[in-house]
Amino acid sequence: MSSSSLLFDLPDHFNSPASAAKDSSGNVYFSSPNLHNDLVEQSGGRASLPTIGMITPDNKLSVWYQFKESDALPASGLSAPMGIAFGPDGHLYVADLQLWFPHGEGESRILRIRVEGGQAKGCEVVASGFMFPNGIIWKGDDLYITDTNVFTDAGNYSISALYRVNLSELDAHNPLRIPRYTDGKTLDPHMFERYVSNGHLGFGANGVAIDDDGHFYVGIMDDGTVMKTYVDENGDKLHSRVFAQGLVGPDGMVWDSTRQQIFIADLFANAVFAIDSDGRVDVLAQNENTDGAKGELDAPSEVIVRGDELIVFNFDAVFDFPEMVNKSSEPPYTLSVIKLPHIDPAPTTGDAAS
Repeated sequence: MSSSSLLFDLPDHFNSPASAAKDSSGNVYFSSPNLHNDLVEQSGGRASLPTIGMITPDNKLSVWYQFKESDALPASGLSAPMGIAFGPDGHLYVADLQLWFPHGEGESRILRIRVEGGQAKGCEVVASGFMFPNGIIWKGDDLYITDTNVFTDAGNYSISALYRVNLSELDAHNPLRIPRYTDGKTLDPHMFERYVSNGHLGFGANGVAIDDDGHFYVGIMDDGTVMKTYVDENGDKLHSRVFAQGLVGPDGMVWDSTRQQIFIADLFANAVFAIDSDGRVDVLAQNENTDGAKGELDAPSEVIVRGDELIVFNFDAVFDFPEMVNKSSEPPYTLSVIKLPHIDPAPTTGDAAS
């Protein structure tokens, strides 16, 4: 088993690092909804509006975009950027989670941060009506969004979903509206796959990844599993099955083409796992309840591969379940890093020996 070390002790305005994306230049971006503003204020600091941070390849950290009050949902007066992904148009798309806020149920949104010359130039709403949007990922011109709990009245089970929305539907002048899920018979055509989980945690589909063949992987927190959805040559769904199991609360994940593996953060187990192409799960790093000051995991919610490193985003959340290793939220606010084995890229035809 590998161990994690400290990459960044973050300033207060990045007090709940949640999700991440990379651009073509190797810069890493991460969302921070700043859900720990209360802890910052208790220690004498100042609360901050939600923020997108940027880390350069040489580890320079900066604020790339800070959400404005005008970016917030009017009904709640708040925004909570979770999953982020760059689209084929070069803009950054953001899942804005409203479920936990007053008047936010059924009003979560997809936001678009317009990018010009690498700089953020403003934020606009392009879709709404989601319950608990979390992981987002692009495949061609289609945006896939996990909605972690689309049916809050289910009772002893959870219903969650993976939605598919085309870029052409994401119009800031006429935002797409996803209708509220009501039962198993009326399904919006944007619902690409639906998941029914055991309801143990109340959280279903969370992280999402796509392999080199275009198949989807979605972590189901309730069941501690990763589901694999197979697609045909047109990208349409064929069927889904359990791909990996034995996790506790799988959160953000990433497919690594170089190593042909999934790396996944487990928010509840305080762990990061590697899953091979056969669905075998190995522990990369795991520790007991700590504050993360020495680079230990602290309720990790997301991972991203950067060369021979796996950057881990410590969300430091606490949920009142016995399975939750993290028992308290406290500073510091950190990013961890796990060293990965170096693998030389496969030679191209021109590099092959004659």
